Amino acid sequence: MGGKRVLILVDTSASMLDETIVNAVRRRNMDTASKRSAPKWQRALKTAEWLVSNLPASAGFQLYTFNTRASAAVSGSEGTWLQASSSNNLDSAINALRQAVPGAGTSLYQALSVAGKLSPRPDNILLVTDGLPTQGRDKPAGTTVSADGRLKHFQAAVRVLPSGIPVNTVLLPMEGDAYAAAAYWKLAQQTHGSFLTPARDWP
Repeated sequence: MGGKRVLILVDTSASMLDETIVNAVRRRNMDTASKRSAPKWQRALKTAEWLVSNLPASAGFQLYTFNTRASAAVSGSEGTWLQASSSNNLDSAINALRQAVPGAGTSLYQALSVAGKLSPRPDNILLVTDGLPTQGRDKPAGTTVSADGRLKHFQAAVRVLPSGIPVNTVLLPMEGDAYAAAAYWKLAQQTHGSFLTPARDWP
């Protein structure tokens, strides 16, 4: 949780709607209110709220959401650092995140690219996601991606990450993603970060 500049990345892809592929697809076709109230997404929100509320008061922070693209949760704050000492900044970030609606695919490339666009760069990254990305920098030609393809997208995304920044991943459950846990665990080792698959009653 430490650092002078902490970047929080929250996955808002369609898979964040449910732990199973079938139910995620079913929820994807529901109305906005139903998507926002999906239990898995509510768990992701609580996780993000816990992270934000435990930031060091002396830190600068930024909260970005990502699916096929990445954007600052607080409109107009792109490329800048918000002060964690300000309750208004913290509340604005969380309230903006609550308005997000999970959908579309996942580009970890776009998410990790944010680290290179912020100046000065972050010295800590907190990542909330549920698996490996379904696409790379650009929109894929096909509509499906294999497990090996997802791992390649992950590896390409990691290469765009500036060196020396710890990546701490909170991995939520998703069926059928056999490589995810090992990939994010290895990322934690390589960047001197951490890897967590939380219990269902956390936070």
